[in-house]
Amino acid sequence: MFYTDMAIDAIQNAKKTWLNTVVSNDAIKTPLTAFVDAQTAYTKQVFNTATDVSNAVATNMFNAMGGK
Repeated sequence: MFYTDMAIDAIQNAKKTWLNTVVSNDAIKTPLTAFVDAQTAYTKQVFNTATDVSNAVATNMFNAMGGK
């Protein structure tokens, strides 16, 4: 999960840098930055949930096959 968060942060920080460079009007920049922040939180939650589900499935499959 650590590397996933790093990748998400890198992409989202690039978006924020682009916004700060290209958009000079604060009335436009502020809601766009808030949108990027919302995207970041959502994407991290999706990846965390997917990781939790895949770990649970793998553990249950291992146990169902007689794993200890």
